[in-house]
Amino acid sequence: MIRFDYIEPTTLKKAFGLLDKHGDDARVIAGGTSLLIMMRQRLLTPKVVISLARIPKFGRIAYSANEGLRIGAGARHRDIELSPIVKRHYPLLHETFRKVAQPRIRNMGTVGGNLAAGDPLTDPGASLIALDATVVLTGSQGQRVLRLDEFFIDYYQTALNPGELLTEIRVPPPERQGWSHIKFTPRSVEDFATVGVAITLSAKNGVCEDVRLGLNSVAPTIIHARRAEESLRGKAISDAALREMGEIAATEVDPMEDNRGSAEYKREMVKVLVRRAAQEAFQRAS
Repeated sequence: MIRFDYIEPTTLKKAFGLLDKHGDDARVIAGGTSLLIMMRQRLLTPKVVISLARIPKFGRIAYSANEGLRIGAGARHRDIELSPIVKRHYPLLHETFRKVAQPRIRNMGTVGGNLAAGDPLTDPGASLIALDATVVLTGSQGQRVLRLDEFFIDYYQTALNPGELLTEIRVPPPERQGWSHIKFTPRSVEDFATVGVAITLSAKNGVCEDVRLGLNSVAPTIIHARRAEESLRGKAISDAALREMGEIAATEVDPMEDNRGSAEYKREMVKVLVRRAAQEAFQRAS
């Protein structure tokens, strides 16, 4: 491990002061499940590591019928998985977070660190996109709110500016809608997904009123498959319509060939899994 100074500020204001002071020489740590690996591999070599562990209420999970769900960026994956609020009102998130890696990782890793890393292979981002989530980005100069699908810029790149922290995730109040999450992992459920699909869908009299589709592990970023959504929105839900949705979703991805499969294989799996997820969401919506 490289040598570095370790600081534990007790307020966000102090954390921002340290970030402004140390600039590119500093990195923040929450759970550390990503940062420590990158430091061991010398992909990151910060001189100062700023812990967010002692900042009060940084991992708070709160819900109200008017405002929806508020998740502090320091909330652990396991906290979200086991939250009665999440399980009752946002079953898609409960299902997603219980599939993240394994309990030892879920007990340490935080949702804020997961999203801020910009890793396209991880699961939570796609489900949060399917729920129309936004993120709060905070710095010494103030706050700004972005839709999550605007937050992911490129491979391991996000819209965070220097000196900013992702401080909160906001999910709108739940609607009466069906949902599905499919994490396709031929090797082990603890592995990253070969293809990940998250969808929410509302329907009336067999017609799709609204649909949101997030995909992970199939492009340089976690993506919002808008063209696939438009192909189904306002139409009668049928096998043909769902098959078309899957085929269009496959044109929106740009998968990389790796030890989990070829790019063409992943495109074919997108076609199949989007159709299956939409069928399951429609059944729940009905």
